[in-house]
Amino acid sequence: MNHPPLHLKSTPRFRRLPASSSRLLCLGLLMGSLTTRAVDTVPPESVGISTDRLAAMHQFVEDAVQSYPLTGAITLISRHGQIADFKLYGYQDAITGVPMRADAMFRIHSISKLITSAAAMILIEEGKLTLSDPVEKYLPALADRRVVVDRSGDEWATRPAEQTMTIRHLLTHTAGFPRGRYVNHELDKLYEKSRYLEARSFSEMIERLAPLPLLKDPGEEWIYSLSIDVLSAVIEVASGQAFDEFLQQRIFDPLEMYDTHFVVPHPKRERLVSVFNAQDGKLVYAIDPATNGGWIRSFPSGSGGLYSTILDVHRFAQMLLDHGRYGEKSVLSKKSVEAMMMNQIGFTKTGRRGAALSDGFGFGGAVKLDPHHDNQLTSIGTFGWGGAATTWLRIDPQEQFIAMFFTQQFRMAVPLISPFANTAWQTMTE
Repeated sequence: MNHPPLHLKSTPRFRRLPASSSRLLCLGLLMGSLTTRAVDTVPPESVGISTDRLAAMHQFVEDAVQSYPLTGAITLISRHGQIADFKLYGYQDAITGVPMRADAMFRIHSISKLITSAAAMILIEEGKLTLSDPVEKYLPALADRRVVVDRSGDEWATRPAEQTMTIRHLLTHTAGFPRGRYVNHELDKLYEKSRYLEARSFSEMIERLAPLPLLKDPGEEWIYSLSIDVLSAVIEVASGQAFDEFLQQRIFDPLEMYDTHFVVPHPKRERLVSVFNAQDGKLVYAIDPATNGGWIRSFPSGSGGLYSTILDVHRFAQMLLDHGRYGEKSVLSKKSVEAMMMNQIGFTKTGRRGAALSDGFGFGGAVKLDPHHDNQLTSIGTFGWGGAATTWLRIDPQEQFIAMFFTQQFRMAVPLISPFANTAWQTMTE
């Protein structure tokens, strides 16, 4: 069904909903509060969180979700293994007026990388992979990598790579691949032209990538890239299982992540949050609701292909905070989790540490290193990542604290992230 676009109204900071939509928002918040009763929470003060200070965080997000194109969200705060705050805001679909629900399903995009990295660590624990293994051991088509030197017309001058690409390079985005999408470098355009993300299998994806040169030598520089998709292909070979089956058996089932899927079953699709953006002053669907819930990639991409709920992802995050344990189950070892959550890119030649000056990078996510360059009032060692449609997760081992902010704006609503982090961390009083 086609719906007319909603028109935006400008204010100094936020574009507010019209009065009629604001009434719907209030109704949505009221209805949403009923569904949160099923979520087990503890009194915030019992875990050193201030109820009064939570109100400031709630107000910030409530203001944000009354602006376009951000229209609905869920936030979750937990400490010492207990959920202290779980809050719904606005709409699951603002155009049709469906309020947000506690079990809403989101396109988590690159938060998938954290899960895939954990899957690789399982295989490393079992001796089926090592960090120093050459990628070509599992994917022979990626042997003999070459690196771009120059370009003349349509011809690329290349040289042999100085290092062999390893599993460590894939885990840390130091494999030398270019960004691959949304970037104007000519090599990125060459990768996009290969349509590797439209491949129907990992083998087809690797076949399309095999002729393409690298932008940098492996180990030279941190470049956020397609490396976790290549790691997914390695996991499939090393485990002897289909990648999605391996995740299901070794991570999703043990953690009771029953709402985490590469393709959302049709009975669950009514719970999908619509993905919005602004276009010519109007609120529009960034993803056609008729196709939402299907493959995000054309294969089970460990780089950005998963849908999930905020509660499912919180179970995964809490497992990491609990040194790999979930209840009586051990999903990862303590040392594997420590390796994931420590800076692993001190070896890069350029000295670039990650996506921000304040960050290093572990296995799958950013690690906070330097408060001097930080815009977020988090702790040294805080670990996590976010997704392109604005899902955001950080784990603070020092404070035993998890903060999550899930909405669906594409691309990511970056200006909201640091202010949200600051309103979340200021809730702690002890």
